[in-house]
Amino acid sequence: MVAGLVSCAKEASEQENMPQAGVPMTFNVTVLETKAAKTDWADGDKIYVFFNGLETKYLMLERSSGAWTNTSGGGTLLDTDFSGLGTKTLTAVHFPVDVAVAYADSKFSFTSGGKPVYNYYLFETGKDYTVDGTTVTATLSMGKPADMVQIHVAGIQANVSDYTFGCTKIKPVACASVGTDGAITESVLQAGARLSGIADADGGIFAGRLVYPGEEKDYKFTVASDDYIYTLNRSGKTLTAGKMYNFPALTDGTNWTVTAASDLYVDLGITVGGKKIYWAKYNLGATTETAYGDYFAWGEVTGYNEGKTDFADNWSNYYFGASPFTKYTGGDDVTLEKEDDAAYAALGGKFRMPTQAEIDALRSLSASWVTNYKESGINGYKFTGNGNTLFLPAAGYRSSKLYATGSLTNYWSSSRHNTYKEHAWHLEHSSGETHILDFDYRYYGYSVRPVFSE
Repeated sequence: MVAGLVSCAKEASEQENMPQAGVPMTFNVTVLETKAAKTDWADGDKIYVFFNGLETKYLMLERSSGAWTNTSGGGTLLDTDFSGLGTKTLTAVHFPVDVAVAYADSKFSFTSGGKPVYNYYLFETGKDYTVDGTTVTATLSMGKPADMVQIHVAGIQANVSDYTFGCTKIKPVACASVGTDGAITESVLQAGARLSGIADADGGIFAGRLVYPGEEKDYKFTVASDDYIYTLNRSGKTLTAGKMYNFPALTDGTNWTVTAASDLYVDLGITVGGKKIYWAKYNLGATTETAYGDYFAWGEVTGYNEGKTDFADNWSNYYFGASPFTKYTGGDDVTLEKEDDAAYAALGGKFRMPTQAEIDALRSLSASWVTNYKESGINGYKFTGNGNTLFLPAAGYRSSKLYATGSLTNYWSSSRHNTYKEHAWHLEHSSGETHILDFDYRYYGYSVRPVFSE
């Protein structure tokens, strides 16, 4: 008899601990306005809706045949999910591409191709909704962040993914996550990192955050593919955050200066890892082979000529801070990513900074120190290979000021030192020494000579 009572009590306890079944919710969500200044909502567009306080689960709205359908993500949304929520507010986000949604540590994160989406996003947060039985009702009015600017370039919508947009006065921004408290966390790259485009009805849209909103500045815009670089200069231009600017079509033949990538590099007969490596004819920021060009700290895409005025002999003005750094701190992150590569930021396409191995391959060529190269008055190192020559002017370097012009060359690689994380590898020459591969502190302002890799 006692055993029977214990058994019954155990069964009752197990039933109490079992998850209680709930009733699936229905959703009556209205979406207002258009998704961008030039674009109406289109079939396939998605809006992700997160109910503040609710973990794991969310609602996905999708445009289909001119109407919005909805499905649950992270599990079926039940009436029991909403019964325990206090304030009924939600956060909604739209991305211009498909994203993967993941939940961890009280937040929903978003990636496309393994990275956040660095283009425009639309959102609404702190929006009230109502629950009537098993029906949730809400109205969404999606808008983009007020401090972002959109650039529309006509005529490239068919292959916009082949192009990137660059400007040292615009920062790429992504909506990286939404917390269960409704807080949106952004991921922001450094100003000048290249933007990817999103196709619309008659062109491509590139979006980011202005560094100098409402201020008169000189702007240089580039649109790049693997084969061509299009440059548009606008002096004394004032851009306003929150607006879309319509740029001329790349094919208009008037506004854009067009440069073939092949006109910018020389074939020295170098192959690394089975790939042909072509070296740029000029230093980054220069337009002749003897010009010094610009100076960059390792991993920074804004050089001295573009506004980086302080290369102090410490870490006080270094973009990634001091040790422990915010990025490239150790482990496997020994090569610059595209968003931190000065050569890629300026030229796009297949241009980038050389790796340590590619600098070593250059060093294997015949080389000599040259004084007064081609009677230019400029000293430097000349390399010869495949019947062609490459001249690296002795541009010196920058720390608290400019040093050693005419007697020393320092050219960054894209490779951080494997052991000493404060250092990166660079190519160094002087009039009294052979060319060497050395490493130095990342905050120094050195020259950059891009490579083009097929």
